Amino acid sequence: MKHLLVEGWRGVNHSIALVNQHQLLELVRRPSLRLSHRDRPFAMAHWNRQANASGFSPEDMACIDAIAAPGDERPDVVLSLSSPIAPVRDDGVRQLTFMVTELGLGEKSFEGAGPGRVVDRAAYTAGRNRIVTPTHWSRDRLVDFGFDAAGIEVIPHGVRMATFHPLSREERATNRANLGLRNDEFVFLNLGVATWNKGLDLLLIGFARARQRHAHLRLILKDQRDLYGVSIEPVIKDVVQRHPALFTEGVLNAIMVVPGNLNPAELRLLYGVVDCYASPYRAEGFNLPVLEAIACGTPVVVTDGGATDDFVSDEVAIRVASRAGDQVDGEGHVFGRYREVDEEALVQALLSHIDGWRGARPRLQDHCMDLAQRHSWARAVDKLETLICRDD
Repeated sequence: MKHLLVEGWRGVNHSIALVNQHQLLELVRRPSLRLSHRDRPFAMAHWNRQANASGFSPEDMACIDAIAAPGDERPDVVLSLSSPIAPVRDDGVRQLTFMVTELGLGEKSFEGAGPGRVVDRAAYTAGRNRIVTPTHWSRDRLVDFGFDAAGIEVIPHGVRMATFHPLSREERATNRANLGLRNDEFVFLNLGVATWNKGLDLLLIGFARARQRHAHLRLILKDQRDLYGVSIEPVIKDVVQRHPALFTEGVLNAIMVVPGNLNPAELRLLYGVVDCYASPYRAEGFNLPVLEAIACGTPVVVTDGGATDDFVSDEVAIRVASRAGDQVDGEGHVFGRYREVDEEALVQALLSHIDGWRGARPRLQDHCMDLAQRHSWARAVDKLETLICRDD
């Protein structure tokens, strides 16, 4: 039995904290491991368990919180998950460092960043140390930063089907009515933060263009200002100013913004009442809402060539054509990479869903369930456990 010390975040709903907590719920059940946990400082001072609650059930949170601190005992392996990224230990204990990036890393992505400081890239993969990342897209961005590809393990995230599963016909009808959605309306959903890489501006423009063809379309967005301090309003204002003819009063009235935090049960209802989850992102590290939507039986529109290529299938997704793009600094150095979605292809993908794509996939629910089962948190942690217990 190996003593695994996990150093990360508990109790809040940031994506890295959610990954940590889902993994803890699986790791604590593994007889090959004896688990302890040390809480890392939150990335933002305003985060707290009340305003940014993770949404796990009281029973699950009790299990997560019951994982004891390590005390003075030396662990066999340390798994570190936080941002900024923690340095490598200097006591010889094997360290697995979780890193995920959307566009790419910089020196400021690491703890202790400052003028003249250079990250010791080799230390994170030296000896038996390894970097853990959830997608090949993220791995490639880590290699761009200078990490040794041989020392990076791709271990995906997962979905918990006890939480995310399809709504019954009655649940769907009731909750659509509660949201004021008519039976004849076709509804898109996106839960991404209003940052450039999430492609919210592209989705808004694509939705407005699709609505010129179909007046029964609706779009639901999630405001994430409570967690990230980033509001969706400036993005909407910007696209309206750039495309005033597209964003008529009818289009703007068809967009619903959900404020505040939602727990997993409430997220399931959102995934289940809509007709399509649309995520024309420029760069993602994984894009967990896409997997959760699929687990709820909802088809998706995603960017091709990006992180979601690792887990979506043609049976449940339309992948939108995109081209590679580079972010370049003033000296011509590339510091980030992304995919730029073809705007016309995005509109056609949205229209394909509206025009009967679901009807052309009679076994859509079966395909969604099969994909979700293959990407459960249990299966993801199987791979993590194998890495933890490996002696090479």
